[in-house]
Amino acid sequence: MPDLSYLAAFFLVFLRTAAFMTAGPLYALRGVPPLLKAAFCLALAAVIFPVLDLNEPLPLDAWGYGLAAARETGLGLLLGTAVTMILNSFRMAGQIIDFQIGYSMAALADPQYGTQNTLLSQYLYLLALVFFLVVDGHYSLIAGLVESYRLVPLNAAVFNGAAASVLLRMFSGSFAIALQVSAPVLAVLVICDLTLGFLARTAPQLNVFLTGFPVKIAAGLLTLSFLIPLLGTVLRSLLGLIERDLYTLMRVLV
Repeated sequence: MPDLSYLAAFFLVFLRTAAFMTAGPLYALRGVPPLLKAAFCLALAAVIFPVLDLNEPLPLDAWGYGLAAARETGLGLLLGTAVTMILNSFRMAGQIIDFQIGYSMAALADPQYGTQNTLLSQYLYLLALVFFLVVDGHYSLIAGLVESYRLVPLNAAVFNGAAASVLLRMFSGSFAIALQVSAPVLAVLVICDLTLGFLARTAPQLNVFLTGFPVKIAAGLLTLSFLIPLLGTVLRSLLGLIERDLYTLMRVLV
């Protein structure tokens, strides 16, 4: 007769894995069929389960097991959201640039998220996601998920104020990364605004408001084209930041 405790433990592993992948950046694209996503989570849980150390007994009563399932789901969502939060800094950088360059007026309905996103924010986020896959960031995510079972065993997560403090620091850090990525383009756009201001004072008959749009767009896109090759270096350092913050978050959840 099969041991039901192993089946119960496997279901908890599947819940944390599925919640982590759902909230993470890899499942953000809606083009992937949900059945394929669920099958991948099940296969990943089946690979992770044999290497786990299941020394802690699990509650088999309905109330205790329901709380354990909710705890594992919440932990997976928390870890996945932490990773996505850092990658979204490129989306915020694009939104900052779009606001200054004038593209924010052309906000489009994004079918991927069902919201409105500006052009450069969507472009930078997808580019960051491609770079993230190129530098094997998805392998690091899976390795971090496996390590989470060692740092935070099944049914052992404790959601406290320390975890909220780490999340708040990660959230503020994502804004700092967004400003650092967009800073060169913003500096060029500020110079363009100053130049157009001087032109408005010296040549009042010139319609600076209409002339400034193509000038700022050309200057911003040209500066961004020079910055694109450097984003790979930024993402490599960002990958180390994701790993560090993810492990810090897992340590305070025990």
